Amino acid sequence: MIKILHLQPELNLACGITRTISQIVNNSSTHFEHHIIALGGDGFSRIQSNSVHLKIIERDRNSFLDSILILYQIVSYLKMNSIDILHCHHRYFDSLVWVIKLFSKVKIITSVQSKVFGKKKISYKADILIACSDSIKNHLINNFNTSQNRIKVIYNMVDQYQNLKKDSNVITKIELQRANNEFVIGFVGRLNYQEKGIDTLLAAFRDLTQIYNNIKLMMIGDGIDNSKIQEFIESYKLNAKLLSSVKNIFPYYKLMDILIVPSKIEPFGIVIIEAGMMKKTVIASNVDGIPELISNGENGLLFESGNVEELKEQIIRIYNDRKFGEKLAENLHKKVLDSFTADKIIPQYEKLYSELLVE
Repeated sequence: MIKILHLQPELNLACGITRTISQIVNNSSTHFEHHIIALGGDGFSRIQSNSVHLKIIERDRNSFLDSILILYQIVSYLKMNSIDILHCHHRYFDSLVWVIKLFSKVKIITSVQSKVFGKKKISYKADILIACSDSIKNHLINNFNTSQNRIKVIYNMVDQYQNLKKDSNVITKIELQRANNEFVIGFVGRLNYQEKGIDTLLAAFRDLTQIYNNIKLMMIGDGIDNSKIQEFIESYKLNAKLLSSVKNIFPYYKLMDILIVPSKIEPFGIVIIEAGMMKKTVIASNVDGIPELISNGENGLLFESGNVEELKEQIIRIYNDRKFGEKLAENLHKKVLDSFTADKIIPQYEKLYSELLVE
């Protein structure tokens, strides 16, 4: 049996990395034993497998002393549990645990799910780096001088069974606030203007309400700009709902006509494949890893990041031609089933884990 210890600062419901970790450990074969160390978070309920060993270290990673204590506990844990592989899911842990290689044969993998810069001398020292897209692979090569043979691209995934889950209480609660003829525009993700481009979405929706009186905006997530978004909604008296992150997002997708991904930075876009699984039309910004998922006019629509007018045009295009939107959604659904379900992605992780120990 191969024992893997996953390291992540926080396990949060709104965090795409948390979803990926949970999908790996929940769907893995019995040949692998998974352990997780985290420093906190609100997303522990995502870990559904009873065979997963979860340890919480309540320390501040921004403190040098606490970081030393965190490292000590990790070393103790891997020795006590005979861990074979450390799988870091954040650059903090990649920078912290590389010293373990000086006195241990444990292998180290780091998943890279975001574009970061700086700290080049202490970053990405793992044996293998997993990039969540070709965009991130190129970022590592160009900005960290990483050798291509140390990088493996493994896309994020969606659990195929999830689209069959239902939560009638959640659906009923929202449907009570929705008129039959409303056209619902959805957003799912962290509430962060700088990265997620929410300002672009809000501006486009505000303008569209001057044209259509039956559109509604449903935003699901948490983040640093929560209050700013709420203030914007109230100041313009928009028909919009701002809801906190939930463990099971799929009933909410059922209530959306389209999903908007207005990101300014988006290494991959997990919400895109989730919406694709639910046969929802996606309109997304043409940045980073998104074009690896969306082919404009074939399985979704793209717009220039930050371009309010272009986003409005794409939304109007779907609003006026629902059949076209359904065709895009069907094509995206097929692509997700072909390439991005857990049964397609999990074997790639397991193959990498096994091959790493043979070297």
